[in-house]
Amino acid sequence: MGVKDTILIVDDETDLLKGLKRTVDMEMDCQVLIAENSFDAIELIKNEPIDVVLADICMPEMDGIALLHAINDLNQFVTVIMMTAYGTIEMAVEAIKAGAYDFIQKPFDEERLIHLLKKGIELNRLVRENARLIEKVHEKESFENMVGKSEAMLKVFRTLQMIAKSDVTVLILGETGTGKDLAARAIHSLSKRRHRSMVTVNCPALPENILESELFGYRKGAFTDAVSDKRGLFEEADGSSIFLDEIGDLSIPLQTKLLRVLQEKEIRPLGDTNVQRVDVRIIASTNQDLEKKMEDKLFREDLYYRLNVVKLTMPPLCEMKEDIPLLTEHFLKKSARELDVTAKKITPEAISYFLARDWHGNIRELENTIRGIMAIAQGDVIDIKDLPFKENQGSFAADDLDISQPYKLLKERMIEEFSKKYVTGLLKKTRGNVSQAAHKSGIKRQSFQKIIRRYRIKTDKFRV
Repeated sequence: MGVKDTILIVDDETDLLKGLKRTVDMEMDCQVLIAENSFDAIELIKNEPIDVVLADICMPEMDGIALLHAINDLNQFVTVIMMTAYGTIEMAVEAIKAGAYDFIQKPFDEERLIHLLKKGIELNRLVRENARLIEKVHEKESFENMVGKSEAMLKVFRTLQMIAKSDVTVLILGETGTGKDLAARAIHSLSKRRHRSMVTVNCPALPENILESELFGYRKGAFTDAVSDKRGLFEEADGSSIFLDEIGDLSIPLQTKLLRVLQEKEIRPLGDTNVQRVDVRIIASTNQDLEKKMEDKLFREDLYYRLNVVKLTMPPLCEMKEDIPLLTEHFLKKSARELDVTAKKITPEAISYFLARDWHGNIRELENTIRGIMAIAQGDVIDIKDLPFKENQGSFAADDLDISQPYKLLKERMIEEFSKKYVTGLLKKTRGNVSQAAHKSGIKRQSFQKIIRRYRIKTDKFRV
């Protein structure tokens, strides 16, 4: 037997309230609650699963319009119907504009009232079902770049769904290339903060003095170049989430300041004597052993335990090899879209080689490898001969390597050959259009041109 729909009737006239309850009880199969004022109604809405509220507009202390606004703030899924007396039609119209479903004028026909309440229940069911479907689609979209059916990945998915709904601080651990950034985005995307963009900070990418001003902001005159106030990233993330990528690289002074944010929920911009409160959910990641860094006095213990409220470990690719065929198919389609090339299929022999290979760079290495192959492979099918690291293939072949040569020299030669093949392949596809080729490669045009100049690649011969 399913849970019954619940109607809450609110009116300051006790006799009318009891009469309405008896009528609805007899005519409808639902639970009916009553409240003699708006304050009692608000408490019921806070504690009970209310579907429809039937409320009088004219009530002392807190009228129906104020109650409607309070309901909208508490629960957007409650359907509100207003009861109006003679002379309050203007207020009823105001209530409709404020979000009420409909109104009924006193003295009202009971048949009309029951019909309106049933329509309100029906609307409420539709709204809730629509919200549930939207949430389901949103959840699917949140995981669209996270592919896998292995037990290791299913465990990650379950953990993400459990922790996303709360506001707890999350520490994501894992080797380079395991998708820690994707996990952080999924946590934010599934959270109640998803309506605001997540702020991402790559901690090792900036020098300490610049990173501090970026995180916490500064006031005009805080230092020589501070010609105006600047909002910090924590302030930008107020009401949202902030992702601190590779937090193990933070210096001790910055760790101390971050600890204050976690403990006090406040920041102090550089050059400011006042603190500023922020409502930010912190998601951090690292590929380092923070416990070892604590032993070496390179990471604060109190910060570690503040960050490590919930720990999520991303599995390396060697622990989820059964997902390699799925991941390969996913990256083939993704690369085709991004490079604007025809989608290609891959032979079972090539997949078998992928399964047998060690992926020290994890999922990121697999993705980059497939992207490179897609950029230069001829035909509609990728075979084992198209793999750049396959044994017995050209100068990439292990048997052909002159191991008497220095490692650095051989490495540079292999990088040169790959770069030439990759760039010329893209230039062929774009008919010598350097800007388009650079865009497809995912690197800046200036960097792409540097590669062309370094290896003396002639772009003219590709132009039609």
